[in-house]
Amino acid sequence: MAFPLPRPVSKGSRLAIIAPAGPFNEELFRLGIAWLEERYEVIYSDDIFDGCGYLAGTDERRLCELTGAILDPDIDAIVCVRGGFGATRLLPDLDPDAVRKANKMIVGFSDITALHAVWARAGVRSLHAPMVAALGKASPALRDLWVDTLEDPGKYRNWCLEPLGFGGDESVTGILTGGNLAVLGSLIGTPYTPPLDDAILFIEDVGERPYRVDRMLTTMSQAGWFRRIRGLVIGSFTEGDPGPDGVSIDEVLAKHFEKVDFPVLTGFPAGHIDENEPIPFGATATIQGFALEVGGDSIDLDRFT
Repeated sequence: MAFPLPRPVSKGSRLAIIAPAGPFNEELFRLGIAWLEERYEVIYSDDIFDGCGYLAGTDERRLCELTGAILDPDIDAIVCVRGGFGATRLLPDLDPDAVRKANKMIVGFSDITALHAVWARAGVRSLHAPMVAALGKASPALRDLWVDTLEDPGKYRNWCLEPLGFGGDESVTGILTGGNLAVLGSLIGTPYTPPLDDAILFIEDVGERPYRVDRMLTTMSQAGWFRRIRGLVIGSFTEGDPGPDGVSIDEVLAKHFEKVDFPVLTGFPAGHIDENEPIPFGATATIQGFALEVGGDSIDLDRFT
C-alpha cells in the first residue's frame, strides 16, 4: 500500500536547497546550511536570496529552481528553506511524471503542503518536517530525528495520542498524507488536491482564528473530503486564540469530529511548534485506539551482507 521507497539519502548525499515560497532570514538560513553541511553536500543557487515582495523571487525563478532540483540526476533529495506563500502559484507548471521518475523526497511543511500534494499525486514519498531556516536553531534531539527520518523514511514509528470522538479498537490503515489546513483548503476545487481515497489525513495550522478553522473544515466536509478518508490525525494549532465569543479551536475540532465514523487522533507533535517532528508522507499509517503507527517497510541492509 505504501509508496515505493524513495531515492536513498545517507551521509555525503547531495541535497538541493530551494526557496519555492516566501523570503527568509539569511542569518537563520546560514545557520541551517552550516549544520546540514556537517553531514551532506549542500547545493543552492545564488539567486535563492532574490526577494520579490512576499515571494522568494519571481515565479519563474522559483519554478526553475524547483524543476532543476527534480530533474538533476545528481540530487538525492530536495529541502525547502521556509514556507510562507507561493508554492501554489507553481502548481500548473509542475510535471508529476518528472517527480515520479526522479523519486526523490522533498522536505518542508506549511506552504510546502502544496508540493506534498504534487508528490502524493505522483506516488512519491515526501517529508513533512522542519526546513533550513528552522534547523539551525533546532534541538539536537529534533535534528537527530530529522536525519533519521530523511535517511530511513520507511522505518517503523509509533506515537500514543488522544482519541477524539469515534476512537474505538477498530484498526484502520491508509497512506499518510496532508499538511497545513489552510493550504489544503486552498486546493479544494483545483486539480491539485492530494489523493484522499482510503488515506490517513494529517492537518495542522498556525495563526487561524477558530471561526476560520471552522470555515475551512466545513468547506472540506461539503467537498466530500471526510467521506473518503479512513482516519484523521490532528497536529498543532497554534496562535489561534478565541475571539470575543470565547470559542476555542479545540471546541471547533470536537464539534466537527466527535461523531464521525472514522477514528480521529489529536495531539500529534507536528506543525508550527519548536519540536516539529518529521512525518513521512506516503508511508503506510495505522490508527488503533490511542496509537498511530507509521512505516515498517525499511530496507533491512543486514539481509544483503
